[in-house]
Amino acid sequence: MARILGESDSAAPERRSKPSASGRAIVRTTLSDQTYEALKERILDQTLEPGARLNIDFLSRELQVSSSPIREALARLEAERLVVSELYSGYSVAPKPSAKYLADLLNYRIMLESHCALIGAPKRDRQILAFMHQAYERMAAVPRIGTRYRQYRRFVQADAWFHQLLVDSAGNEVMSATYESLHALLIQSRLYRTREGGSAAASEVLDEHTVILQAFDAGDGPAACEAVKAHLEGGRRRLIAREVVRASGGEQR
Repeated sequence: MARILGESDSAAPERRSKPSASGRAIVRTTLSDQTYEALKERILDQTLEPGARLNIDFLSRELQVSSSPIREALARLEAERLVVSELYSGYSVAPKPSAKYLADLLNYRIMLESHCALIGAPKRDRQILAFMHQAYERMAAVPRIGTRYRQYRRFVQADAWFHQLLVDSAGNEVMSATYESLHALLIQSRLYRTREGGSAAASEVLDEHTVILQAFDAGDGPAACEAVKAHLEGGRRRLIAREVVRASGGEQR
């Protein structure tokens, strides 16, 4: 039987559909999904470093699977911009996002998410609010943010769900689809910032989400807009602080 090295049954990755009206998601785990998560973990933890060539035969032997799930996983990772492919050269790990790119991404998020919060919060959509509370509770349930993908994955996935719901609250299909198309890049930037910032940053982020959620519960659009701006500006501040510390050769605490 094919297996993924280093993957225990309890840690088997899951691909979840969007929650149904009952709030329950259908969980679907396949060999392709497991292979995808195993490669994604290696990329985000930089076991496979940026720019590293990805040899399908080698990965097939390492993960003890056939080449088909490897190719399927690489195609998904390419769509998420975590790997790149070139004619005659094959696949390689995508370059690490620069500090400028992450700053530009934050500017985009501030513009889009604050607008959606301003429009969406006054609607007080019951399903959106219920799911936002679920996402918040999942973040709060993570006792400690580690430095490896498996350790911080649950936190950042819940964070991603919270913000997608925030954007969806505006009821603009184009904005929702555009934001969702950037899902992997947004996840990558969250992983980058959370891993570097550690538990202290995660605690601060959770406090900022509390303020956003309170504004949505109250149906206060302007307050929700300002809370989102403050949260994302906090992300900018943490990003800049990390880069300053890194440039000085020290370690952020």
